[in-house]
Amino acid sequence: MKTKLLSLLLFFVLSMGYSQTSIAIVGADVGGWPDAANPVPDTHVMTTTDGIHWTLDAIEIIPVAVDGGLKFRADNAWTLNWGSDAFPTGIAVLNGPNIHGVGAIYSVTFNSVTGEFHFEGPPVPVVKIIGAAVESADGIAMTTSDAVNYTASNVTLLTGGAQFNIAVDAENVSYGGTTFPEGEATDEGVTIPVVAGTYTTVTYNINDGVYVFTAAPVYPSIALVGSGAGGWPVDPQIDANVLTTADGETYTGVVTLTAVDPAIDGSGEIKFRSNNDWNQPNWGGGSFPAGPTVPADNIFVTTAGTYDVVFTRSTGAYTFSMASFAIVGDGAGGWPNDPQIDANQMTTTDGANYTLASVTLTDGPIKFRANNAWTMNFGGTAFPSGTGVANSNDNIPATAGTYSVSLNRLTGAYSFATLATANFDKAAFKAYPNPTHNNWNFDSAKENIETIQIVDVLGKTVLNIAPNAASASVDASALNNGVYFARIATATGSKTVKVVKN
Repeated sequence: MKTKLLSLLLFFVLSMGYSQTSIAIVGADVGGWPDAANPVPDTHVMTTTDGIHWTLDAIEIIPVAVDGGLKFRADNAWTLNWGSDAFPTGIAVLNGPNIHGVGAIYSVTFNSVTGEFHFEGPPVPVVKIIGAAVESADGIAMTTSDAVNYTASNVTLLTGGAQFNIAVDAENVSYGGTTFPEGEATDEGVTIPVVAGTYTTVTYNINDGVYVFTAAPVYPSIALVGSGAGGWPVDPQIDANVLTTADGETYTGVVTLTAVDPAIDGSGEIKFRSNNDWNQPNWGGGSFPAGPTVPADNIFVTTAGTYDVVFTRSTGAYTFSMASFAIVGDGAGGWPNDPQIDANQMTTTDGANYTLASVTLTDGPIKFRANNAWTMNFGGTAFPSGTGVANSNDNIPATAGTYSVSLNRLTGAYSFATLATANFDKAAFKAYPNPTHNNWNFDSAKENIETIQIVDVLGKTVLNIAPNAASASVDASALNNGVYFARIATATGSKTVKVVKN
């Protein structure tokens, strides 16, 4: 109860910091998310008499499979929005998840201070999997988009009986069947004889009772082992550094490796091993950070660090690469319009600790994003320092200023340290020719350039000079063709410029 009261108090304080002139319901399930193709003002605008209690007489929800859902949004902008994982009634939170509803026409009420909402429409049956096969006494909730077909995903069950419990208003009934993994649950007096395991999906149709338990495929486990990855296995053991796979073909993971030390015999060597057993297939190779595997050889790690690893089981091909991280968001020049190469790229020497010497932010939300994609990102609730959560819905609330930045990808810890920028003028810099075949020239009209750092799109520093002069030339002739970022630093600040070698 105390936690709930504190959450409501925080919601009240944050919400009252804004004066909403309008609130609308937006999202793919109600016509589309607001963007350039679906511009403001928002369509499904609610009405209010006191600025707190909002209503909408009729709105049709048509669930969309990809990027679906809906949210409450204030003033035709994303500065203030509310979401929830509940439906049709719940408490929406600021910047919460998308609300996923059942297809129908609803009248809607929303309280912009407490976040309470209710979609009033036809009664939606609540379906759960219950019984001895379910570890939780509360059962496993199933979801639906049409109030007929229900699904539970990634379910782990025990050996034992199971039923589908259906609750509509005050009525409550449970049905089972006699066959497994599929059949018809139409009898209240029997239970489905479930076999223990993990199931990708469990589906149930409440009209005809047809159910299907789809077992998750079982793939070989593959792990990185060796003196360069924490030590060779002492069997029998369960290997650490286990990679993940969705298809049994491509395996990925993050691993911290140590390099070969000439003074220590056998150091810095690794292999891919399957199923915790040397009698099962294992793969080695002679090259690092990428190559085809060679069965009899170990891979010799030449550079210690934390790496993203990709391994292809059928071919034995592998790559180890240090992730790139960049700062993105409204507070850092705008959210990415993919596909793109992010600006504000950070640098790393070990794949774990990332830094950016200088970045100028405005008031607004930001995130750390890896590899110019949303597969891996860190968000948080604190500024200027905190601990980010991987793939969090939270954005970091940046405050305007110029900062040096650090991020640890293993712990999520981040920090923004204020830099003095009183006399810094970004407009005083020039970079030319751009693109270039050989040299980039950099000029500063007002102060000396202390350092120029050339960084590739993976965040790796490829050139670094310290001219301490108003002009400098960087020899790019040895670089591969492509996009780079030049970080030009003076005594009062820095500027990052995209430069191209062709």
